[in-house]
Parts: sequence; C-alpha cells; structure tokens
Amino acid sequence: MSQVTFNQLLDDVPLYTLVNVSGFLCDNTIKSQEQKRAVVAMGQGVIVDKTTQLSGKLKPSLYCGSDGCNNYTYFEMLNTSQQLVVLNYPSINKAVFRCCNCRQNSYEFYLEITPTVSGNANNDTIFQIQKVGQQPRHGKRAPSKALKLIGKERDLFFKGSLNENQGMGIGAFSYYRRVIDSQKDKIFDEIIKVLTLTTGNETLIQELTDAKAETQFTKAIDKINTALPDGLKISGHNPLTLLYKALSEGLHSHTDEECLELAQDIKVVLFEFSERLDLALRESKELTGAIGRLVKRVNN
Repeated sequence: MSQVTFNQLLDDVPLYTLVNVSGFLCDNTIKSQEQKRAVVAMGQGVIVDKTTQLSGKLKPSLYCGSDGCNNYTYFEMLNTSQQLVVLNYPSINKAVFRCCNCRQNSYEFYLEITPTVSGNANNDTIFQIQKVGQQPRHGKRAPSKALKLIGKERDLFFKGSLNENQGMGIGAFSYYRRVIDSQKDKIFDEIIKVLTLTTGNETLIQELTDAKAETQFTKAIDKINTALPDGLKISGHNPLTLLYKALSEGLHSHTDEECLELAQDIKVVLFEFSERLDLALRESKELTGAIGRLVKRVNN
C-alpha cells in the first residue's frame, strides 16, 4: 500500500483505492491532548484519547473550473466538514473544500478513515484512507492540447477516464488502448508536422508515413526504427516507445490494480507528449515570425 500526502489523496487517488496518509490532523487538538495526558501522568494516572480532529487549516491545491480560475488553486475547508476522527474503529468523514480564489466552486469528499492506532494519534500517525465518494466526480480535466490529439475519440477517452476514476483498471486500460489505436494516424501526423519544420528528418517521416498502414499502434511502432528528436522526448525517453511498452502488456496477464496503474501511465505520457508537440510547433512559429521581422528590417 503506497503512502501519499493528504493533497495527493484528494487530487490524484481514484475512488476506493486504499492508501496510507499522515500529517492532516489539527495541531492545536494534538497539543491540547498531549498537555492533558502529561498533567494526568504527573498524578500517576493514565489517559488515552480515542478521538482526534482533521485540521481546519488544510488548504489542498485542486482544480477549479470557474471562469475566473480554470487552473489549480488553493481550497479552504468549510465548517460543514466532519472534523472529528474516531481512533478505535473506522469511520466515514465528510470533508468540504471551497476555492480560495473565486469562492464559488467547492468539493465534497467522503473519506473512510481507518486508524492504525487505538488512541493518542499525532501527525506522525499513519491512517489508512480511501475515498468512497466525491462531488464533483474525481478526475483532473484533460488539457485542451491532449483533447486535440484525442480528437474524435473523446467519448472513448472519457469512458476510460470514468473507469479510472472508479478504480476499474481493466476497463480504463481497454478504453485508453482503443483511443491510441484509433488516433494512431493523428498522433503520427502531428509528429510529422513538427519534423517537417527542420531538415534531416526525412527517414523518420517516411517511417511514420509507412506505419500508418498498420491498424494497431503497437504493430505500427514496430516499423519505426529512427528515434524522435530530443525536443519531443520525455525525460530523455521516446514517448512512442513508452506508450508501446504500456499498450503491449496483455490484459489477461495483469490484475485490475496493475491495469489501473498502466492506464494512468498511458494517460500521463499522452498528456505530456501533447504538450511537447504543441510547444515545438509554437516555438517554430515564433522563431519563423522573429526571423521574418528581422529580415524585413535588414532589407528596409
């Protein structure tokens, strides 16, 4: 079981996925309880606190889709949240957060919190938590550049995203693979657009063009032997190869959890690759414009 921050739990972790979390309790409550226990101990007594509280100062960074935001902003906890956390059995807490910027959009999270101690918790204490509900539904908004690359298969992509958000790995992987297979030609065409901006890419352009004859993305990649330019690589790796490795994994040889991880990796690589393609095209356009303006000045 992986350990994540409270912010990651809210923003990244799908529903019904159990993770370890710490560091989200109210410091004042912890301090008050520790002082009380110290006083009791001086009288040679023992006291064990069976409850604690979520910190009201939590300000997770979440996506706000309001017209004034359309970006990640900080969210503040509202007093409609259920901050009391029981330490001797699992409980479900409602945590409500409102955007600090527009003060309009809000999220409601329903967290099943299972303590790993029976009392006296602090911010080093590990809790096992899973989201069992969320409104609006879990899932980061797909970047516009990625949606452009996904094109006509948006419905399939959103179905995959819905499966991912519900923790259904096999379904998410299947939908994302269908999206990549269907949009293979569009992905290759966008790469070719970038390659035609500079010379020396003729071999790779021809390989990409020939690969479009294949119906499956993985079979098409087998026909491409020339590496992509460094500007299109992700952390030094060829994104086409990364997608190939993920998509060539068989559904029947993996658990639902493993398929969920693969689906998430496919989405992350696809999103980042769409950014690299867009950046390369924009930089070329800006450079061409700058050169044209400078040439015009020299000639005048």
